[in-house]
Amino acid sequence: MSREINLEKIKTLEKDLLDAVSEIRSLLAGEAETFVNDQKAIYSLRYLLIEAVEAMANICNHILARTTGQVPKGYPDCFEKLADGGILTKELSMKLKKMAGLRNILIHRYWQIDDRRVFRTTRDNIGDFEEFLRQINKVIREIQP
Repeated sequence: MSREINLEKIKTLEKDLLDAVSEIRSLLAGEAETFVNDQKAIYSLRYLLIEAVEAMANICNHILARTTGQVPKGYPDCFEKLADGGILTKELSMKLKKMAGLRNILIHRYWQIDDRRVFRTTRDNIGDFEEFLRQINKVIREIQP
């Protein structure tokens, strides 16, 4: 089941992701203590993380649908299926699954959110968003006619 990947769709989602990452980087530029005392920054980071993970998941779902016909059970499963298909490395897949889990916590507020931890986790893993795009685009160049 291989259909052509919609490059325009991927590029739109990539732009959404990169825009969110750019804004996230600006929020992470300061110290954690300053961040946790700024309610607008907290809400902004939370929302931008949701947007970033959803953009990656939409890319993931599109690629899986077009290349394998698979339908993931959720965001974490999406990244795992890309790794199983050799599109992402296992290491990156595991990191993105954790980010998807963080997104779920932010959306569903499973427990009180520790914004210092959100700040640190995001700061420590911000490069994973761009690495996702590098790995995705490498595979697209290889399989797209």
